Amino acid sequence: MLPLLVLQSASRLHARLVPGALLHRRALAELARESYDSAERWFEAAAAIYRRELHIEPLARLRVHQLMGRVRARGRAGGETGELLEIVRRLNRLDRLERLEPPFEPCDARFVLAEWMEHAERGAVTQRTHPSPTPQAA
Repeated sequence: MLPLLVLQSASRLHARLVPGALLHRRALAELARESYDSAERWFEAAAAIYRRELHIEPLARLRVHQLMGRVRARGRAGGETGELLEIVRRLNRLDRLERLEPPFEPCDARFVLAEWMEHAERGAVTQRTHPSPTPQAA
C-alpha cells in the first residue's frame, strides 16, 4: 500500500483516485495490528474524504471504529463509562458495521460491539493475571 502522504495528495488532486473506503479499510488493518497512531492517521485521512464527498453513513461508521480504537489503544477494558456509552449511542444509529478484524466484513453493529467488548475484557483479564513486570529498585 502506498504511504499515507502519497494517497492524501492524490485524493486532493482527484477525489476518485483514492476513495475514502480504501483509507478506512487501511485504518482498520492498522488497528488490527495494534498500530494505533498509524490507524488514527488513516482514519483522519479517510474522514476528510468522506466529509468532502458528503458520505455521511461511512463517516459515522468510521467515527465508531475510531472511538473503539482509541479506547483499545489506552488499554482499558471497555473504556471509561462515558466512552462506552458514546460508542453504544453511535452504534444504535447504525445497522451494519465492519468488523475490527480481517477481512473486515460488514455485519450487525451490535455483534461488532459484543466482539469488541469481549476482546477488551480478555485483555483486562490477561493484564490482571499476568501483570507486566515492574522494575526492581537497585
